[in-house]
Amino acid sequence: MLLATSTSAFAAPSLSVSTTTTSRDFPLTTSEPLVLPLTKQLYQLKISDVEGECEAPAEQKVKFRRPLQLNCGKETLLDLNVRFAGDYSFSYDEENKTIAIAREAKKSKQTVFKRPIPNVQCEQLSTEPATLDLADTYPDGTELKEAFSGQVVTVENGKVTLSPAQTSGGLVLLEPIESQPNAFPFSYSNANIYFVMVDRFNNADSSNDQSYGRQKDGKQEVGTFHGGDLKGVTAKLDYIKSLGTDVIWLSPIVEQVHGFVGGGEKGSFPFYAYHGYWTRDFTKIDENFGNDNDLEILVNEAHKRGIKVFLDAVINHSGYSTLADLQFDNIDVVNPQSLPSKWAQWSPNGSENWHSYHQAINYQSDNWENWWGPDWVRTGLPGYSKPGSSDITMTLAGLPDFLTEADQPVTPPQWLLDNPGTRVTKRDNFTVSDYLISWQSDWVKRFGIDGFRVDTVKHVEGDVWRRLKASASQSLEQWRRENGKQGEPFWMMGEVWGHSAYRSPYVDDGFDALINFDMQKKLDKGAACFSQMQDTYQNYADSMQETPDFTPVSYMSSHDTELFFDRFKSFEMQRNAANALMLSPGAVQVYYGDEIARELGPYADDFHQGTRSDMLWKLDTERKALLEHWQTLGQFRQRHPAIGDGQHKLIPNESAYVFSRTLGNDKVVVGYLGK
Repeated sequence: MLLATSTSAFAAPSLSVSTTTTSRDFPLTTSEPLVLPLTKQLYQLKISDVEGECEAPAEQKVKFRRPLQLNCGKETLLDLNVRFAGDYSFSYDEENKTIAIAREAKKSKQTVFKRPIPNVQCEQLSTEPATLDLADTYPDGTELKEAFSGQVVTVENGKVTLSPAQTSGGLVLLEPIESQPNAFPFSYSNANIYFVMVDRFNNADSSNDQSYGRQKDGKQEVGTFHGGDLKGVTAKLDYIKSLGTDVIWLSPIVEQVHGFVGGGEKGSFPFYAYHGYWTRDFTKIDENFGNDNDLEILVNEAHKRGIKVFLDAVINHSGYSTLADLQFDNIDVVNPQSLPSKWAQWSPNGSENWHSYHQAINYQSDNWENWWGPDWVRTGLPGYSKPGSSDITMTLAGLPDFLTEADQPVTPPQWLLDNPGTRVTKRDNFTVSDYLISWQSDWVKRFGIDGFRVDTVKHVEGDVWRRLKASASQSLEQWRRENGKQGEPFWMMGEVWGHSAYRSPYVDDGFDALINFDMQKKLDKGAACFSQMQDTYQNYADSMQETPDFTPVSYMSSHDTELFFDRFKSFEMQRNAANALMLSPGAVQVYYGDEIARELGPYADDFHQGTRSDMLWKLDTERKALLEHWQTLGQFRQRHPAIGDGQHKLIPNESAYVFSRTLGNDKVVVGYLGK
């Protein structure tokens, strides 16, 4: 028999600090202020988990060193405009339910933040076998198998008796003993999506590691290319499949700007486009990642294993201008006197930093019209339209913003038409968005790409996304006809920064799914005690039943927020968070290395670079055990579309958390016996 539950307690309040492209969470305590280094930009602060009775004014302007009232039981949102880079403190007053913000004179020395594990009410695990009531999920006499331990039990009077595996975190996964892979039709609403940042995953071809004259920095290599490529992903397909993966989402693989920009507020490292979001040419594969043949092999081998392939579609912006590209394309806006003969090899001297290369560039030159040109992008250059303040007209991190709303025909810039290996050609009466849609859809038509993860959705017009979905869908149908293939319709999931797990009007713009930014934070309590997920699970499942045309995609780590392992630095919490994520209704996204507790890498003064550390392939004992646990979870989920797409039903039990998921004939029961 199980012991009684522990005394109820509450988690510490949490502060989320977000920009339009990044976010990070921190715990707030009364013991000492939270001190964070912030750069010059606009932030949104979100304070949550404040308990008690309190209410903030409807509109509240941030004033430094003045107490700001917080909401109890719901989030408090505040806009913080940082005009001077530096350290800022956040002091929480629990008695008065306020927070005060101040600029600090001293530089913060705190570089490692470790969240306290939430102290929440939870079931307590007994050393004796437990009897679980399964209600009417299965008829008496049904034989069930428990996924972690392999125990086989028989339903008697609607109940089973068993013990959880010692390494499962108190979790039991019950399925009919005859359950087999592929017994039920695949559903994207249950998809397990593995996100690979190609450059940091696996290097199978070292000959292309420094394409286009790219350099190493000889130090921590925070923002340089590390060598991962498409061949490296192909080599690890069996590993990816073992995780119960349905879809591989590749970071952008198209040709990136060749050179670097300054990394961080202080230009402390050379920052290359290893991540794939600074495109130079949308029609060809970056040589660092491989070539067309490598992509064709990857897609074919993935499809043989029943794994779909998504590309990352970026339409909002291009990449920065770099010295390497300006020289390669002969854009006459640079004073070469202070540069080496190969501009890509410039590096700062003792009095300079990596931002100092700008001193060699004349940003007032009229010759900038020979770059992308004012009919293609808005940016702060002579003759170009200036960035605006709306989501559509703003420039993200100063990146050139494509004029996707323009309706006049344009011609691609000459340097792009002349780019070696490009597929860019002049098209009659094509607008900017026509070209961008055509370039993205061509990958589907040529390689049978199954879907897109779409970047920066709210910064492009809805009509453009609807046209992209239609064009990509037609392209996939054409590829399948030509190759004698069949499959699910083309699928698009979008990134709307800060979006949660509800159907919004963005779905009407062609999106089958939107990334759910809320789950990462909910996993704190879910990892401390699995039963804390009940309200979230019920809400997600009920919402999906009401809006079957929409699927949330939940995650625990990402390249733009945090690594979950870095929050607590605990293998037990990482395992338990896997339980909470992988059993969530809706699709789930696993960021490469979540399954083996990949650690934060070097990041200089740009934290998010650390979330893109190299994949770890040599595992210690703890990581091997975590991987095995994750594989069991992922494969169980993959066998049962009811987990992501089924009805969620709480089954009352005296001292355990038990629920069923049902989708047609597919039925599973999950039990949590405590910690």
